[in-house]
Amino acid sequence: MKISKRQLRRIIKESLLSEGTLYKESLLREADTDVYEGDHDPIRIEIPALKEFATEENFDGEKVWFSDTDASAIADILETGEPDREQYEWDTNGEEEYKEAKEKWNKIGNIFDFSGSDMEELAKNIRDQIGTSEDSGYEY
Repeated sequence: MKISKRQLRRIIKESLLSEGTLYKESLLREADTDVYEGDHDPIRIEIPALKEFATEENFDGEKVWFSDTDASAIADILETGEPDREQYEWDTNGEEEYKEAKEKWNKIGNIFDFSGSDMEELAKNIRDQIGTSEDSGYEY
């Protein structure tokens, strides 16, 4: 039976938790790639892993939601990886756009030690939830 790296981490984490040897700030932390629908009119997405960057308030007044535009931009960042300066030099505002993209990338990277597969999974989940939220608005 084959197991993924993520499953192996979870097994190790659970065994260490049962022994009481794993602390909150562990190297074995797992990236949270869950994404939820906040609202569909207008579309609001909740990304718990990136909650501190949220731009929209939920019904309780907490900033935990992202607009579909912001969520799509985050998915783009996760899919394209670390910005390359050459991608932005052709434009007159290229330097500013590069600095902004690099700043966003660093913020996400400072919070999470995403592996490539975790970033891809989170980006996919964001895009899937945006699509689901768009569809749920038409069910009435």
